[in-house]
Amino acid sequence: FGSKLKEVHRGGRQRKKPSLLAAPGAPPASMLVDQRGSALQHDGQQVAMINEFTDSLARALAEGEGTPSKELTRELLADGLRRALEIGGEISKKRFLETLAANIHKFALQEQYSLSRVYPVEISSDYRHMQSFFEAAGPGPEEAGGAVGSWTAVASASASGIIQPSSHASTPEPATMTELRRRLAQLPQTPGLAAEEVAARLTERQTAESLQAADSRTRASFFAEVRLNLFRFSEVSQKELVEQLPELKAEVVRLADSMTQEISLWLDEERVAATLPGNNQQAALLSKLKSLFQAVLSAPFLATFRHLGGGEKRAKEAFLLKMALCLHTAAEKQLQDQQPELGDLSAQLRKQFFYVEGYGELMEEWLQNRAKQLNEDFMQRASAMLSTSLNSVSMRLRQYFRPGRWMFLSDPKLESDLISLFADDSFPRHVLTGQTFIGVLQRVTSCGGDDFHAYHDIVRLPPLPQQLLPSAMPRDIVETALHEVLKRLPCFPSLRRAAAGPGRYLFGQLEVAFELVGNELTAQVISAPAEEILLQERSTAFDFFLQWGPKEFANATHEAVLASDASPLGCLTTPIQDLGEPLLAPPLLLPPPPALQGFSAPGSFLEAPAPGASCMV
Repeated sequence: FGSKLKEVHRGGRQRKKPSLLAAPGAPPASMLVDQRGSALQHDGQQVAMINEFTDSLARALAEGEGTPSKELTRELLADGLRRALEIGGEISKKRFLETLAANIHKFALQEQYSLSRVYPVEISSDYRHMQSFFEAAGPGPEEAGGAVGSWTAVASASASGIIQPSSHASTPEPATMTELRRRLAQLPQTPGLAAEEVAARLTERQTAESLQAADSRTRASFFAEVRLNLFRFSEVSQKELVEQLPELKAEVVRLADSMTQEISLWLDEERVAATLPGNNQQAALLSKLKSLFQAVLSAPFLATFRHLGGGEKRAKEAFLLKMALCLHTAAEKQLQDQQPELGDLSAQLRKQFFYVEGYGELMEEWLQNRAKQLNEDFMQRASAMLSTSLNSVSMRLRQYFRPGRWMFLSDPKLESDLISLFADDSFPRHVLTGQTFIGVLQRVTSCGGDDFHAYHDIVRLPPLPQQLLPSAMPRDIVETALHEVLKRLPCFPSLRRAAAGPGRYLFGQLEVAFELVGNELTAQVISAPAEEILLQERSTAFDFFLQWGPKEFANATHEAVLASDASPLGCLTTPIQDLGEPLLAPPLLLPPPPALQGFSAPGSFLEAPAPGASCMV
């Protein structure tokens, strides 16, 4: 698929693309777009060029082998392509949609869902039962149990004839395939003589000839059904079928990739929910996680996973990494306390995938080592790129960050953008720590790039001078230095000047002494609540806020993100007041500007922000 898409792009470089497709900076006003579209529709040369471009994408999809590249998926989900299809006319649009419908089975489940939301095409029949994993609101506990259920239900769905050859098939299904579908549906749940007879038929020459006579979509549907029923065959027959039928092996890999993406999607949703105050998505997340664990433990998936061999190392490791991250997150957040069944399911998954005879369960140790390797690898890649391409990297970073606007490092889109910038789409997500990203951005600064501000799990580009809202004049050189430190941090409730004299301030429940040592502002905690351990040695003022800020004001990061979205033209700094003065009221948090609401990047799995999640745009 990569080579096919490169051919499309080479053709695009030889002839300038229509202006509507090549204008990423064009104003978003719908009236202007409509006017330009109408003008292009009356320009025969432009329409021909547009149709040639859309036809080239369709050819790349139809002729490509294996799973389509992420680059092609992004092209298919781009707004410009949808506008081009409207301008190109009904015949070209119909031709494109028919090609997409006939080849959607080549995509992993998450991409199928995204495409079905954009175009009038359906998810492959053997994946349709899992569609509820992608609903924005998420299923309730009962709905999740029934609509998604376990993969054992998938096998029974196949037996009852739910999975049928697609109506998009251009040729009727050969009689041999129809008979084999019927016999597959009638197989008992455990291996036996009937299963061995079907296994023998699947590898006969007559069956091979029938498969060759069928179109690609019918073959894909057939092998998906064989894969779902693989657990009904003996271990020996399973191995022989996967080794002798390349399209069955491709289905095995596709299933593993789809399950990996579902786990990845849950990790994204959990991260987004964790950044929202008063997390009201917890019930839906727990329900999805339970159904996901049940799906992984089902007989069809376990039988499939066992047949990922050395040639499928990438798919196998990607699944194990996401599974380990998911189990680690569930344990770290103590989700089993809220959903008791998760504890038993987690134990089964750990034993199934991470238990080694003679050594016991090794998941945490393996995950820790793998995560360390990947974080170090990412830092090395970023450092190498910055040493040669600082200017281009800085330009890209300015597209991701807005001056003065705090963003969560756990924002899935930001994480994906940073990984694509410094690594590639194959680099695993969710494994990189916030400290790694902060380290990379600090490396940008040390190389001469922008001076990023980072605090805990949020980061921003420095505000522009005109964005800084006026504050009270500092009273001495200590307060002058303190103001400079506070400009790099989110806005906390007021620092109050303590009665003990200059340099003493109250920060939450702490009394702290700030002092200039040379050119460095230092801090030392003088008094704190009895249960707190006092800081015995001085630290830099910035390190003091990094250590004590999350303890004293746990919501500071959430409020900073909301405030910077609500006040895009002004950035607040922590005020300093006298002890007896009334505390300044916190800034009024207004909803984000209308232009930001409901925004999502083309191809993003977040089709629209969850309620209250506008800060994650």
